[in-house]
Amino acid sequence: MNIKLLLKSLCLSAVIFSTVSCKEEKATLGNAAPELAAYDLQGKQVSLKGWQGTRLLTFWSETCGHCMAELKTFEQLDEAYPNKVQLIAINVDGENMDTKAVVAKHQLTQSVIKDQMKITAERYQLVGTPTSFIIDAKGYIQAKFEGKIPQQELDKLFKK
Repeated sequence: MNIKLLLKSLCLSAVIFSTVSCKEEKATLGNAAPELAAYDLQGKQVSLKGWQGTRLLTFWSETCGHCMAELKTFEQLDEAYPNKVQLIAINVDGENMDTKAVVAKHQLTQSVIKDQMKITAERYQLVGTPTSFIIDAKGYIQAKFEGKIPQQELDKLFKK
């Protein structure tokens, strides 16, 4: 068999296999939130299935001043209105950034997750940071915010 034909056949088979075997997950309003492909700071894989109630999923980077300020705002609201919303902060700085040191430096107390391979960011179609999603108790995306969440939206979320 011709080597070019064999390689072409193998490539076509790989494409077909990957298309059939991999479920492409994309975040869309009103639909189920895609699963996380990220790890906590202790290296354990994290799943959305382990969270209860309304969740605020936010993508952030240490180099984003708005992100760092917003994370502190979320923590203040969480302290003032405990158990209203579960905060999930997903860092997208990659494996070269020491996220543990960043968390300690900024004294973040919320759950911080590392998206080293940026698979979760891809599933949530991340364009920039901060980007946040509100996920209801049943796991459906109710809202998406690119940039800081307006204060009135935060008030509705935490003070409801």
